[in-house]
Amino acid sequence: MADLFAAGDRSPRLDKKDRKLLWLLTLVYTLFTLFNLGTLNFPQNAWTAEPGESVVLDLGEETNVSAVWFNGNIATGKMTVAADDGASYEYSQQFGEMFTWRKKEMSFTTRTLRLEVYSGEISLNEIAVLDNLGKPVAVSVAVSVAGGNGAALLDEQETVPEKASYYNGMIFDEIYHARTACEFLHNRSIYEWTHPPLGKELIAVGVALFGMTPFGWRVIPALFGAAMLPVMFLLGKRIFRRRDYAFLAAALFALDTMHFAQTRIATVDVFIVFFILLMYLFMLDYIEADNDAQPLKKTFLPLGACGVSFGLGVASKWTGLYAGVGLAVVFFTHLILRGIRETREGRGAAFWPRTIKTLTFCIGFFILIPGLIYFLSYIPFYRYEFTRETYAGGTGALDRLKEMVRILVSQQESMFSYHSKLTATHLCQSTWYEWPFTAKAVWFYFSSDGNMVSNISTFGSPAVWWVSAVGTLWLLMELIAGRMKQEPQWVKTAVAVVLAAVAANYFPWMTVPRCTFQYHFFPTAPFILLSALLLLRHLEETGAVPAWGKWCWLGVAAVYFLLLLPACSGLPMPRTYARFLEYVLPTGLLFLGAV
Repeated sequence: MADLFAAGDRSPRLDKKDRKLLWLLTLVYTLFTLFNLGTLNFPQNAWTAEPGESVVLDLGEETNVSAVWFNGNIATGKMTVAADDGASYEYSQQFGEMFTWRKKEMSFTTRTLRLEVYSGEISLNEIAVLDNLGKPVAVSVAVSVAGGNGAALLDEQETVPEKASYYNGMIFDEIYHARTACEFLHNRSIYEWTHPPLGKELIAVGVALFGMTPFGWRVIPALFGAAMLPVMFLLGKRIFRRRDYAFLAAALFALDTMHFAQTRIATVDVFIVFFILLMYLFMLDYIEADNDAQPLKKTFLPLGACGVSFGLGVASKWTGLYAGVGLAVVFFTHLILRGIRETREGRGAAFWPRTIKTLTFCIGFFILIPGLIYFLSYIPFYRYEFTRETYAGGTGALDRLKEMVRILVSQQESMFSYHSKLTATHLCQSTWYEWPFTAKAVWFYFSSDGNMVSNISTFGSPAVWWVSAVGTLWLLMELIAGRMKQEPQWVKTAVAVVLAAVAANYFPWMTVPRCTFQYHFFPTAPFILLSALLLLRHLEETGAVPAWGKWCWLGVAAVYFLLLLPACSGLPMPRTYARFLEYVLPTGLLFLGAV
């Protein structure tokens, strides 16, 4: 073990032992994060009906009905559920009830149930009738009246769960992002437009592979969450040039509860964090490569990859622009300092032609190509508009291109208007100065059954975030006090790049007037972790802290992760344990008083 984590030759590149360690960590985490992610056993066929259409369910014999479970599709409307004796209940299909099981209490004795739509549209994937013991009734037949595919209500009865939970239905903002992924695939009217489309298109890949199931809409975010670990390892090896610290960077990030919870639901935040990490990894690679010993074309590889990552990030969420500002500061600072150095050393004549070519390359890879990526990410919007019956544009290539530009511009105007004018408040909202110390979690899911509760909240692990926040401030003080002057240049560069990333991803939120949440700190979290590790490495190599200190931090983070796992994974836990997490263990508000 000591040999495995030896400091090594101080190379920023991976060796054989690095790769084995990296892939082992990633494999273990991937298997862990996919466990209990969501069911694949979920109804896929829907009965859709409009006012005047109905379906009759035959229960086979007179039955005491206590409740009916509905699994909805994308629709809003109202219908009646009527028994033989004329008794009826109203069922209202609401916006947030899609792709999840909803139980409606009813009480009558009947052989048949008639479902008749009288307002809006009803779309149901499956239905289950429960008897007075709460057991599903074997409905023998569903006969449509005046249209509709009534048989679809009963063709997947094996998907009916024992109880509804996060495992077999949508939670939190999945009702926006996973729904939109489904609409992209089926060329339907697109509901969620408040973020660029790429993240939802990536979610749609999972849906295309595994169906419109909880596993299907969550699997791609979960895999991107696992893929962050190799990127963190690569960043760590680049920054620290030590295997032990590269492993610590990836392992501590794996043990962060926000990283775990946020990447196991179908929202777009995971994608922007992944692409931001890639941006800064490639920018560090470029700075390392940009020297006289390297041909200019070779420096273009990491620089171009950085620009493409920037484009993919912005096409997932506008906050990628924040990270882009940090990239620009790092890039131009590097160029200016290199120009000053080479001019002093008498190589200024060679520096300027090289710089002009680099800047020209950047116009392509940081403006034109990201612009093209962003433009192409809106293909589902263009396709839907072109296939609408009301589309009145021309069919020529130029006409279509003009219409695509109009749609793109209109979407950006709507998006900006939405975010700039948003005045809504939320139970889970928090402000930027509360985030590093995890004052208030964001609730994704909560249910209770007697003394047992199940919960999914997203929040930073105090064992990772609190230590990282203090470490970042301490690193700044060390820097200001001049106690890092003896560090090699590659360390100083790493410190500057990581702190620039912290500032770029965090400081803009200080000026945002709208309702904000702790997960808005997610793109900053990996960089304050790297900042704290930079400080720890500095203190260790100057003899201020022992080498085993870093393993103590990892151990505490692992214990904290295990303690907090039920609060961020949905695993059932006794209410008394939830109270321990809420009121005894230093964490911040996880259940907001619900336990």
